[in-house]
Amino acid sequence: MKNVVILVICFIFSSFGYAQIVTDIDEISPFYEELSAIKKGDQWAFINNKGEKVIDFRSDLVSSKTEDNSTGYPLFREGRCLNKKLEDGVYYYGYIDKNGKQIISHQYLNATNFINGYAIVIYLEKEVIGFNESLGKDVVSYTLKEYIIDTSGVTIKYLDNARNYVKSKYKAENLPRFYSKFIGPHLIAVQTTDALKYNIYNF
Repeated sequence: MKNVVILVICFIFSSFGYAQIVTDIDEISPFYEELSAIKKGDQWAFINNKGEKVIDFRSDLVSSKTEDNSTGYPLFREGRCLNKKLEDGVYYYGYIDKNGKQIISHQYLNATNFINGYAIVIYLEKEVIGFNESLGKDVVSYTLKEYIIDTSGVTIKYLDNARNYVKSKYKAENLPRFYSKFIGPHLIAVQTTDALKYNIYNF
């Protein structure tokens, strides 16, 4: 009987204690939109404010720079988190939702986080401009173009700064840079292709 009482008391005290939820974590980010990124090895996951893992560890999540430009971590902005997929030595970027579902496919060579409902993306456009008889191959022109998209992936505006794309320059993490930046909720500054001046557009 005495052993049973001790067992019951131990159970009661353990109920008011704490439970170990996730172990051996290398990094923990602050909470953004009620989710925190946690890192184990080279993979990231997300936990909610109860410490429950809501997106399991995966290697495709993209780290974003913090406000002080320090080392970044994956984060959600307006319900979307950047992720990437390697194809033929080049990363293509898309977005997942808070369930870990791919909500915008991997189709961009670079992409920003969402702000005020919009993001800037760099898309690679391929155009067949001829045919090489001796090689038996199409002659193809590649162009980088920037667009504004909404959180559903719908294109809102083309940004007038197209430039040539040389594939060998953009292997893996060497991303094409943005020529555009948001300066207000519906204002965007677009750098000219010579990188000397800006044009400002509303959308």
